[in-house]
Amino acid sequence: MKKSALNLRIREMVFCAILTALIIVMTFVPQIGYITINFVPTTLIHIPVIVGGIILGRKYGLFLGLVFGIGSMIRSFMEYSQHAPFTNPLLSVVPRAFIGFITADVHQAFTKLLKRDKLAVPFTLGVVTLIHSLIVLPILYWFGKAGFFFFNDEFIFNVETGLFPYIWSVFVGNSLLEIAFAILIGSPIALALKVIQEQQK
Repeated sequence: MKKSALNLRIREMVFCAILTALIIVMTFVPQIGYITINFVPTTLIHIPVIVGGIILGRKYGLFLGLVFGIGSMIRSFMEYSQHAPFTNPLLSVVPRAFIGFITADVHQAFTKLLKRDKLAVPFTLGVVTLIHSLIVLPILYWFGKAGFFFFNDEFIFNVETGLFPYIWSVFVGNSLLEIAFAILIGSPIALALKVIQEQQK
């Protein structure tokens, strides 16, 4: 029993390491984790975070969310003119850690409600992605208006006029795309991994 538990823990750590590497690659390699459509990046990096939370549970989901958030904060310093508000970890790190943390609980709730993993997994991916947008975009609006981020005196992106229509267009367009991508890409991966996970148990 002890050996079996140790093997399971090692497999979980290896899978977490793979997802961590994937998140880092998606963060810093152009047009992989952030696909630019109509000058606004559509985020895909939340997908491995949610998949990890579904398969590995709350603790690993939190860790993967932190990796996503810290990577986002670092990238915002590298591309400051476009992503300056994300230099504040309250915007870049905390919401991503939160969605990683809650994914396992959301999945468990949908599993109990829907009774079928083939439905619970896509619902989890879609709802957690929506929660991510509903947290990030209002904070982005507030920070953009208040200048609550590093080096705000050097921020060259216009946030004084038209910020709300910009945020709204991001929600209507990009957030819906992110939900669709999360369901279409993440569901078959998570379901296949859950089958493997059950077989190994």
